[in-house]
Amino acid sequence: MTTTVPTADTALAKARLIRDWEESGAGRHATLVAWVQSTTPDGVPMMSARLDVLPPAGALAVFAARQEVAVALRSGAGDVLPALDYSVPGRIGCVWREGGVWVEVWHPNTPEAPAPRPGPPVAVTAPPRPVPAPPPRPPAVTPSAPLPRRTANRNRNTTEEN
Repeated sequence: MTTTVPTADTALAKARLIRDWEESGAGRHATLVAWVQSTTPDGVPMMSARLDVLPPAGALAVFAARQEVAVALRSGAGDVLPALDYSVPGRIGCVWREGGVWVEVWHPNTPEAPAPRPGPPVAVTAPPRPVPAPPPRPPAVTPSAPLPRRTANRNRNTTEEN
């Protein structure tokens, strides 16, 4: 890629990108910096901006998902929908082509620090406290008298049996 003088197409692409970035909600805690205008090896103009946020992966993924819908709604002949790009070592980008200009938002691919591993258990110097015994349980509740029996219905003769 070679650096070139801004053209009307690239200026429009930059303005559209800034607007889309702010409207996507991803830009609340991040900014686009280090703008570079260049030309791809096949002569197509390109605008590139670095994402300035920590951690950047979440903001770029949110933006890429929303930008895909925005570009699809505005798409014209030769437009390419946004996709995440891992082709450049050490960075992750979201790249698309709109209005004859390649647009790229990227951030350095910095590995996350590993979570600290738990160390060996620390020896307890104080003696363990005794556990109190549970309170005694009350005796089970039983009825004071037997339930009444209902023999009247059980032994009654019906007219059919007589």
